[in-house]
Amino acid sequence: MNNSATTRAITKIALEYNGNDKGTAEMVTSNYLLSEIAEGQFNEMKTVAVRNPKVKKWALTGYISQPDEIGRKLKDEELKQIALEALVEVGVTNKNQYRLDIHNSTKHKHIHFVVNRIDISGKCTVKAHDIGRRFGEAVRQVCKEKGLLTDVEIGIQKKDEMLKSLIEVIRSEDNFDDLIVAMKKRGFEIQLSSNVKDGISGMRIVMEKDKNFHTERIYKAGYKLSEISNQLKISEIKSLFEVKKAVMEVQRNTDNLKVFQENLQQKGFSVKIQYNGEFKAGQKNQIKDIWINKVDSNQHKNGFFFRKNVGFSLQAIDSDFGDMLKSVSQNIVNNHLKSETNESLIEIAGRLLGDFLKPTYVSQDEDELWKKKRKLRR
Repeated sequence: MNNSATTRAITKIALEYNGNDKGTAEMVTSNYLLSEIAEGQFNEMKTVAVRNPKVKKWALTGYISQPDEIGRKLKDEELKQIALEALVEVGVTNKNQYRLDIHNSTKHKHIHFVVNRIDISGKCTVKAHDIGRRFGEAVRQVCKEKGLLTDVEIGIQKKDEMLKSLIEVIRSEDNFDDLIVAMKKRGFEIQLSSNVKDGISGMRIVMEKDKNFHTERIYKAGYKLSEISNQLKISEIKSLFEVKKAVMEVQRNTDNLKVFQENLQQKGFSVKIQYNGEFKAGQKNQIKDIWINKVDSNQHKNGFFFRKNVGFSLQAIDSDFGDMLKSVSQNIVNNHLKSETNESLIEIAGRLLGDFLKPTYVSQDEDELWKKKRKLRR
């Protein structure tokens, strides 16, 4: 559950807000408060607070909001109990004044609280240090005991869902504008940030269903890209789109893989062919993947897609990789050869290009095999 807690010096406005919520608020419990109106309750709290003049921020205020994953399954009494038990964990006692109100005007039902940190004997029972974190931990502990999903667990699920959709969209699209549209169709809003030096420099992903304009100042929906994945960076996505753009431009004017390779190299990209198994001259060599990297790239570390010293795998970054190879291979077949019907197009391409394609990238196992063969020749 989303939650917030902070210490501050309040006015009667805080209590008026708690008890209003566009006329839909419902007070579910209060303690040591006799008045039924906000101004009277504020005066009662203030009278107790001045018994400890050392404490300036004498009120603890905050809320607990249940997410869509729980929906409105929780009854008001259950939500109240979660709030009360969490407040007890951070120091609230039966001698502290408080008021709890459930708000229903937004799509996420939530409970607000105003607590006097000073109890009726003048003692400050709620420590201010790290109160937001401590209250959050208390809410999570209470939720676990009641068998409810915590905000952390829900957050993990949401991040996994966001990353899965983002990866799929990155593979199918080739620019940020189309990425934003595609993610919107999947129920996500993409918020991009930029600066003069780097252009697009950051990304935040928000689930449309999580938007709550009433609590936006307190709780900002969504997650930064760095919170969703510690591997996928915005710079890597930008480089990936640059590679895909170059590939598409070259593909439009290419009728075979040799020209495809040469034209990409002219644009400043290195091209490495990976085969299925060991390359054999004069025989069919099935192409498994094509790795592309910008020659002057400043990306030197492994990323989500990027591999150090190799680049980007077209198989990994482009969902149309197979169709692209088939398209290029088909042109070769139509122009140069009538093949046997049981040969795949990619096998035909491998056979046709066998005279000039060299194994510029091999797996570690294949590399060891080549080393052994070189030793035997000595």
